[in-house]
Amino acid sequence: MRLIITGGGTGGHTSPAVAVYEELLRRDPRLNVLWIGRDGAIEQRICTKLNIPFRSLPVEGWPRAKFVRRGWVVTKLAWSMARVWFYLRNFQPDVVFGVGGYVSLPAMYVAPRMGIPSVLHEQNRLMGMTNRMAAQRAARIFLSFPETIGDFPKAKAAYVGNPVRAAFANPPSRDNARARFNLDPARPAVLITGGSQGARSINDTVGKMVSLFSPNELQIIWMTGQNDVVRARDAVKDSPVSVQVHSFIEDMAAAFAAVDLVVARSGASTTAELALMHKPSILIPYPHATDNHQEHNAKAFVESGASVLLRDGDMSPEKLIGSLRELLRDHARLESMQRAAGTLAKPGAADSIAAEILSLAFD
Repeated sequence: MRLIITGGGTGGHTSPAVAVYEELLRRDPRLNVLWIGRDGAIEQRICTKLNIPFRSLPVEGWPRAKFVRRGWVVTKLAWSMARVWFYLRNFQPDVVFGVGGYVSLPAMYVAPRMGIPSVLHEQNRLMGMTNRMAAQRAARIFLSFPETIGDFPKAKAAYVGNPVRAAFANPPSRDNARARFNLDPARPAVLITGGSQGARSINDTVGKMVSLFSPNELQIIWMTGQNDVVRARDAVKDSPVSVQVHSFIEDMAAAFAAVDLVVARSGASTTAELALMHKPSILIPYPHATDNHQEHNAKAFVESGASVLLRDGDMSPEKLIGSLRELLRDHARLESMQRAAGTLAKPGAADSIAAEILSLAFD
């Protein structure tokens, strides 16, 4: 089968695409894939790592407030449409798979008009603008939440969940994971992460919070992102609790398995991973996400009882440490949150999407 994947910009868009790619490759070892994205973005780095051919587009996101730039953005979009037509004509894909992000729009718009079936996956509870536009002509629409908000053809939509990388479906045991991170098996452990790039507001709060703990009260794995790692290590030099500072953690499934509680943003991939691994969490939505979609994701987890919501603007060292202490001391609540997170998991998402793509390709 010949498949074009398009989309990216964030790990929330690219991680599900990689999970589906892995499943398709397992089913069809002769799979031929081309990825269309933006130069220098996360999708290009992923393609380099996985040895997937990559083609770029100059398209930009719509400037909602900068009217002067809109003419230039429209020009780039038109040029991107022309380049996509050239890519599609030469590659001759059986299906185009869009995972969102503004860079996916040209291929998702042009493919159906060339008679090539397109399918899309929406990772968030609130459907993004690009996917709302692409959904009108898509052959299949895959949703991560049953109550997805947005205008799209409901008859073409199926709730399949958010595809998650295979490592999260087969994580190490708690004891094994704790040994990998040199954690005390008898002491509560927390993972704090703002995502692969880090989150300055979370890092600032954690840096001030660690001195407030009692000696050996808990242990922390803290993923800061590259920009804040030096500052974070300096902040924890005299910490009364054990704090491991990492700029990036390659095996996040092991980090999840090692801890009792996760503090994180509420991007689509993170929430899907939390659900699959039945992890209680404190979610701090990124306040500047498009259409505030991270808060919609977080609310779905809060409503189910799987998470506690802490808004970025309300966050302080005192509030965060208070939430951590309240949850870690209430074992019954943590167990309830674990069960609730599990109800949101859809472990067969990648399998379901791969099966539909193959069905379209060989129909």
